[in-house]
Amino acid sequence: MVTTRTYLDHASATPLDGRARTAMLAALDEFGDPLRVHGDGLTARRLLDDARATVADAVGAQSDEIVFTSGGTESVALAIWGGVRPVRELGTRIVTTTIEHPAVGGVLHTLETDGFESVLVPVDRNGTVDLDAFSAEIRRPGTLLASLHHANHEVGTIQPVAEAARLCREAGVLFHTDACQTVGHLPVDAIGLDVDLLSISGHKFGGPPGVGMLYVRRGVPIAAYPCGDDRERRRRSGVENVPGVAAMAAALAARIDDMGDQAARQWALTDRLRAGIAELVEGVRVHGHPTQRVPHLVCFSVPDLDAEILSMALDDRGFAIAAGSNCSGAAGEPSSVLEHMGVPSTTSFRIGVGPDTTEDDAERLLQTLPGLVSELRQVRSAADAAMARFRSSGEG
Repeated sequence: MVTTRTYLDHASATPLDGRARTAMLAALDEFGDPLRVHGDGLTARRLLDDARATVADAVGAQSDEIVFTSGGTESVALAIWGGVRPVRELGTRIVTTTIEHPAVGGVLHTLETDGFESVLVPVDRNGTVDLDAFSAEIRRPGTLLASLHHANHEVGTIQPVAEAARLCREAGVLFHTDACQTVGHLPVDAIGLDVDLLSISGHKFGGPPGVGMLYVRRGVPIAAYPCGDDRERRRRSGVENVPGVAAMAAALAARIDDMGDQAARQWALTDRLRAGIAELVEGVRVHGHPTQRVPHLVCFSVPDLDAEILSMALDDRGFAIAAGSNCSGAAGEPSSVLEHMGVPSTTSFRIGVGPDTTEDDAERLLQTLPGLVSELRQVRSAADAAMARFRSSGEG
């Protein structure tokens, strides 16, 4: 019977920060519509304005450049769909990479049905974009927008976003970055990066699920998605999730307070995990750039084992980590990210540490994983041998 549960899936979703919970509970009592000028509406509007200022300050932006959304997926969709619509007459090409989050692929697929063209730039074995290929593609006639994640959601590799943004600026192409895996974990300055559009998701840094933000640089036209009313400066329709927004802002402010110490501590933990897994687990592969990476994420694969069985066995021993597709939830599904990094037909495992993850948590995982993998390999070997004998006797 497992008595200790260790949550190591912070790259997927994080526990609600205490200060975010307090802010959310207080905002739940403020039910007014922020568009109204009566007292209840103005109270809700002040909560939104305060949260907008907090989030803007956290990413080096101005308050009027912040658009609240229902999460990272909508932020990505608004950036790409909304970014290309106002300039449709100038072309149809959208440039991205082969390993972006499925949110990018989803909106691109929708746009392709409306005549837009998606161009996928390759990455190297560490998951870093080929900047020469990227530069060549964005300079082709008819290119409207490029999207490059700040850090990959699966392997944690940080991309050269500032350089990519510079190249896009020179080419006259809008540039969007998905910063869902970096905001709240590392300093992110939208102005310093020189991006036009930047997406974040609240539940990646202690905020609640179902709320996010899109930074839209002043002067960049955005078509509302979805459309229907004049909220968020006509850039995103629908009543704002005031409690969620207030909680996200509180969580982000809390993370920024001790970001440097947490980043250093989490880097040490994941550095130990990367080295320990590579050393102790036979046949394992650790993925992502060894140094140009986020501090909280480790990706590895064990090619000869059933990923679903290993995932369930780890959970039975008290460790919650991600396996397989990060969006479908299918533990045995091969990773398309690893395939494009030169590791085909392989399921990935992702460890995400958080503020409450301890050195003891990491060491206990390193003590558990090698023996568990060995045990499962022995079971598989015995099962394969039994099946071979069965087939042989059947043929005789």
